[in-house]
Amino acid sequence: MRAQEIRNAFSNYFIRNGHDKHKSSSLAPHNDPTILFANAGMNQFKDYFTGKAVPSHRRAVTIQKCVRAGGKHNDLENVGFTARHHTFFEMLGNFSFGDYFKKDAIKFAWELLTVDLKIPKDKLLVTVHDSDDEALEIWNKDMGVPRERIFKLGDKSNFWEMGDVGPCGPCTEIFYDHGPARSTGVPAGHQEIDDEGRYVEIWNLVFMQFEKYKDGNEIKRKPLPKPSVDTGAGLERVAAVLQGKYFNYDTDIFEPIMKAIGKLTGKDYYTTKSEDEKASFRVVADHIRSCTMLITDGVIPSNDGRGYVLRRIIRRAVRHLSLLGLKDISFYKLVPAVVESLGEEYPDNAHNAALAEKLLKLEEEKFRKTLDTGLALINEELGKLKAGQKLPGDVAFKLYDTFGFPLDLTEVILREKNLELDSKGFEEAMAKQKELSKKSSKFKVQEDNVKVFYGIKEKFGATNFTGYEEVTGNAKLLAKEEIDGQFYLVFDKTPFYGEGGGQVGDKGEIDSKEGKLATITDTQKPVDGLHVHISSDADALVVGESYTLKVNHEERELTKRNHSATHLLQSALIKVLGPHVKQAGSSVGPDRLRFDFTHNEALKPEELLQVEELVNSAVASSLKVTASHMSKDEATKKGAMALFGEKYGDEVRVLQMGDFSVELCGGTHVSNTGEIGLFKIIVETSLASGVRRIEAITSTTAINYLLNRSKILAEVEKNFAVKEERVLEKLTALFADVKDKSKQIETLNDKVQSFESQNLFKDKQDIKGGLTLTIAKAASADQGNMRKLGDIFVEKFPQGVLFLYAIEGDKVSFIMKTNRANSSVNCSDILKSVMPIVNGRGGGKPDNAQGSGDAAKTQELIKAIEGALK
Repeated sequence: MRAQEIRNAFSNYFIRNGHDKHKSSSLAPHNDPTILFANAGMNQFKDYFTGKAVPSHRRAVTIQKCVRAGGKHNDLENVGFTARHHTFFEMLGNFSFGDYFKKDAIKFAWELLTVDLKIPKDKLLVTVHDSDDEALEIWNKDMGVPRERIFKLGDKSNFWEMGDVGPCGPCTEIFYDHGPARSTGVPAGHQEIDDEGRYVEIWNLVFMQFEKYKDGNEIKRKPLPKPSVDTGAGLERVAAVLQGKYFNYDTDIFEPIMKAIGKLTGKDYYTTKSEDEKASFRVVADHIRSCTMLITDGVIPSNDGRGYVLRRIIRRAVRHLSLLGLKDISFYKLVPAVVESLGEEYPDNAHNAALAEKLLKLEEEKFRKTLDTGLALINEELGKLKAGQKLPGDVAFKLYDTFGFPLDLTEVILREKNLELDSKGFEEAMAKQKELSKKSSKFKVQEDNVKVFYGIKEKFGATNFTGYEEVTGNAKLLAKEEIDGQFYLVFDKTPFYGEGGGQVGDKGEIDSKEGKLATITDTQKPVDGLHVHISSDADALVVGESYTLKVNHEERELTKRNHSATHLLQSALIKVLGPHVKQAGSSVGPDRLRFDFTHNEALKPEELLQVEELVNSAVASSLKVTASHMSKDEATKKGAMALFGEKYGDEVRVLQMGDFSVELCGGTHVSNTGEIGLFKIIVETSLASGVRRIEAITSTTAINYLLNRSKILAEVEKNFAVKEERVLEKLTALFADVKDKSKQIETLNDKVQSFESQNLFKDKQDIKGGLTLTIAKAASADQGNMRKLGDIFVEKFPQGVLFLYAIEGDKVSFIMKTNRANSSVNCSDILKSVMPIVNGRGGGKPDNAQGSGDAAKTQELIKAIEGALK
């Protein structure tokens, strides 16, 4: 049975049994800062299990894309060298939110595996928690699994916890027996089932029946009122079983990718006798899947967070492509094979494939250059080692952390030279870095505060947002919390927009019949659907009373214009640059708009002008702006663009601006593009590798900006005594004249320096074999002039060494230079050895080094240099 048939069989079985099919959530979890990547099927249902949200349907089935390559779940270093470790994998899962429990969950799993998928019962074994006699009885008496094929295990293997507190419970796992030929032996003191070579877990059923809670300093456990079920079966493992394979990589899931790698490298995964080559094939095959799926879900390679992990995966894959003999930029060429393998199940990712190709090509180009730098550094460090010494762990970590040098590459190079790595030192450096990252991590969440708002939403429900129709309205205050000197206010309804989708939260005021009572400085949505108004002067407000809420109308209007302009900008960028342009972030406020998008080079002036003209043309056309609600599928057919990687509900809000732009958006907008008035790009810059940023303004802000520029132009006209049309001509002529004069001055300076050098370089000390040392004092510490004097010296005295210094105040600056042919002299090493005399710092190359220090010790420094050189 092929992979897609397994996906269909799994989904259809549970749909027949009353489950609602949910699409996979994004690999980059939105509104969940506690995890790097979606790593299990239950991630998107977390609030249902904790009771913070109520599901529309109490049974669900999913095929969830997952990545485990960072944080708690990190399989990266094992990938390629084992039969079933992956960074990217698919989790088949069925869930019960307070509906069925152990008996039905076990029955569903057993029936699907043994009847629908036809796996022989005698090839399956089961584990249960050592306290869960209920599950054991169901397996034995109801499912007919012999007692000797059921194993009791402890908390480490068969008890699941969401965290230190929260839902938890025992689990039962189903294993497949690959036969005694695959046995790797049972560890001493363990049960037969612990033979991980022979017995492979293919499905885990978690029974959430308890909740852990804090009682003072003690952690206690109590039964949940509505126990739930969370199950997960790895598609790759199930496919291996059904296709008679031991290695997941030998299934049809990886076949298109293995063939694509073979085509690029001229090697064949299925026939090669080299285990090293097979391992490299697996690494590249796994990593192109995770890289493609992460990028097409909105993760961009970068130096922190999710992007940093992605960059590490890319670099590890490129290293293994090199081991397979491929030196050309090629990793991106494997993206179509991933789409062939996964595109049918994840069409949204397939739609963004062009972006993955562009970014992967860019990343590989950068890393290939970094690889050369890293190799030079490691060879330099190896040259310093004495017999029996290991490569210091901090050096290996610097290669890993700064240059993105995979640890296994460092170890390979060391093995080739019969050297070893200080592994303990590397681990210590890694642990130190992890601790620093943990302290500054973006993935921390203020759970205590968030719980307060979850409680408010659970009690009162979501806020009724009326801001599409009005900016003023009466509302009842439902809750008032004071946290760190700020008041957080929740009303039954509000015209205030809570920050989201890039649009800032509204500001305004709260009034009563007596007048203004409080100022709202921001509006947030800490919990989905709950609008929380933030104020520092809301002491007088009373819960249960009704008040008048007034949004700052002027700021709202400016924000609306900027937000609508952002939609026009995205459409214009796609029209000018191509369909690879995807939104990578945005910020819309009353003053300006900021739009981040995927593109791998700076926009040319003519491209920026074309984009600006397209947007202003749409503004001038006074296109009607309409908002409608429909299903996600209907919106996709309509051509609506979404923030890729974002998770949307069953019903979405589609915003359309004539035929120019169709996007999913919950923000506030103009009713006609003519209201925007004017659009002006202020700056276009690089945000990260493959990501650009445009900042722009609209409306009165843009008009005032252009009026100010006009005023400046008028001053220029006045000063140059020319009309507007001749300003550029005048400036061009002026710059040409300045450039010409600068060249004349430079030529004259060179002549002066050449003349001065005749006296400057007249004193020479003989060192040895014709080698001489010249000590000279320059007139100024200008680095450019000192370098030129150094060049003149080397040209005149090819066997000489120059120490040139200049004193300004209490600081001495110096250079040491010689001809490259004088290999017996290392200027850099000499300066490093003597610079402590002047408390100096500097460095350079063997033929050219420089530094600076305390001028009072200059003569001591000179004597030390003479001594060191002799």
